[in-house]
Amino acid sequence: MAEPLVSVVVPTFNRAASLRRLVAALGDVQFPAGGVEIVVVDDGSSDGTAEVVCEAGPPFRYLRQENSGPAAARNRGWKAARGRIVAFTDDDTVPDRRWLVDLVQWFEAHPAAAAVGGTIRPLRPGFLADFVQLDRLVGHGEDERGVRFLVTANAAFRRWSLELVGGFDEGFPFPAAEDTDLSFRLRAAGVALHTCPGAVVLHDHRTPLTELMKTYFKHGRGFEALARNHPAMGTGPARRIATPAWWWGRYRRYRDEGSAGRGRSLVYLALRALGVGSFVLGLASARRATAQGG
Repeated sequence: MAEPLVSVVVPTFNRAASLRRLVAALGDVQFPAGGVEIVVVDDGSSDGTAEVVCEAGPPFRYLRQENSGPAAARNRGWKAARGRIVAFTDDDTVPDRRWLVDLVQWFEAHPAAAAVGGTIRPLRPGFLADFVQLDRLVGHGEDERGVRFLVTANAAFRRWSLELVGGFDEGFPFPAAEDTDLSFRLRAAGVALHTCPGAVVLHDHRTPLTELMKTYFKHGRGFEALARNHPAMGTGPARRIATPAWWWGRYRRYRDEGSAGRGRSLVYLALRALGVGSFVLGLASARRATAQGG
């Protein structure tokens, strides 16, 4: 069997309903010349995930493992994949029809590049979804210094770059910061990060307030592992949150980038304050677990 040009890797755990939506969307995606395989890694689900994938048939492949976390699932996927380009997305996304074609065309136009992230937009726009998007809770780390990290809801790599750094660190306990850690290690190895705005996926920003706070909590836990792996980053990113300048800058982003009025910007700021509280709780929880050796 000829090796495909692109392998799409999707980690999943107990989200059969949203996975079914993704499978349907990927079935409608335009495939680039050279062939595509879609590797779904079931991280120990108990909700009928296997049936969703197996009913779809080729080019879907189903792999199962004991519950080990998303980093381990992604590693299992890309190591089993056969494509020279490995694209990652999540089980709560809906890719645009041209998603893969645009990624492949980008790589063809940039033969020396090895890592790129596409655009992530909300699947269901709304007040909280707009806040998540504006707060860049789900999105690549890009500023005037360039692209600092990619988010694996929409990212693609030449296989050799993953092999170069050994893939994802499986010590990350939640789906938070393991892709940032990978990005930092790629950059340290000399692999530049890029973006391809035309390669779009829609992401289901889980926006009940309780789910939003859980996301911040997981980010706090992930930050602890990230800081441990990359001590050079220090505590600066966390300490800046305690400064008035940081909060003023955040308010201006909501007001200017989001075209939000004063009232909505203040509500967004209050949501961010709640998020910071959840982040700190997650960070403290992770530090306690580390101190206890688990």
